[in-house]
Amino acid sequence: MTNELTTIPESGAATYRMSTDAAGLCGEIVKATAQAIKGKRYVRVEGWQAIAVAHGCTASARDVEAIEGGIRAIGEVRRMDTGAVITTAEGFVGDDEPTWAGRPMYARRAMAQTRAVSRACRSAFAFIVTMMDAGLQTTPAEEMHGVIDVEPVGSADQQTIRPTQRKTSPADAAAPN
Repeated sequence: MTNELTTIPESGAATYRMSTDAAGLCGEIVKATAQAIKGKRYVRVEGWQAIAVAHGCTASARDVEAIEGGIRAIGEVRRMDTGAVITTAEGFVGDDEPTWAGRPMYARRAMAQTRAVSRACRSAFAFIVTMMDAGLQTTPAEEMHGVIDVEPVGSADQQTIRPTQRKTSPADAAAPN
């Protein structure tokens, strides 16, 4: 018996059918785990990984290293049936990122890997996200740190983010609402 998800389609139409099937399979998890930031919804690494698995692929990170200016990791998406790499991408956490600069090295390395995996999956599967919901953004949620005013919440491996709270002065606290 042939597994449709690990069979390489022979035409563009067959690839599209496989992709619509994959979108149906993992759409719920992608939407449920999407991160709301400033009124838009961004796909998180869990969603990107679900899309990869629905396409018979797996995503991982490798070659995590400290380089000038921060931590870099390489993400890749591989076919499960052949092991062939279908895309690679770089994830980076900069020393200049206020959210991450003071964090422990393990957390910065983990975020570089998370960003690398998300970016590699985005490179291969962004079109699937728009099939699921045109309102979803294809920029990985993890890349929004430092681009807009967000900060991580919870432990480093949860990768949950929320809008940063504005610091208030004593005068702000005394002002009526």
